[in-house]
Amino acid sequence: MRLAKNISFYLIIAFIICIISKYLKSEFLLKYLSENIIGLLLTLLAINTATLGLIASKIQDMLSKYPKMSFKKTTKEMKFSLTEQVVLIIVSVIALIILNSSLIQFDYKELVFNTILVGVLIYSISILWDTGKAVFIIIDLIEEKNNKE
Repeated sequence: MRLAKNISFYLIIAFIICIISKYLKSEFLLKYLSENIIGLLLTLLAINTATLGLIASKIQDMLSKYPKMSFKKTTKEMKFSLTEQVVLIIVSVIALIILNSSLIQFDYKELVFNTILVGVLIYSISILWDTGKAVFIIIDLIEEKNNKE
């Protein structure tokens, strides 16, 4: 349910951004995304993977020090975030193929697929934001455990 709510929210924000871009007659973001989104998403995936590796090593350190702690939910979310990012890359490739297809034509085609691309960007940034927050949560947890000792 949370996932559907987030996707809906990102698509609404993306739609608003696309409408504002159209109203301002600015093609900057849409042109940039159509040319660079795959590379950008791969870069965000690489950053996220490196950050998750850091988090995993800190979790491993904590588990060796506090073996009764459980991080099952955390590791499940870490795996899910990587899956989300791969799915977003696939969605972007499909959206770009359809957007650039001369065979598939319908009203508001550009608006629909530009909204999807902007939504994918927003979603990817949100995933990166969550991963970044996780680093600080782990640091706070380590400090809390160290202060109790």
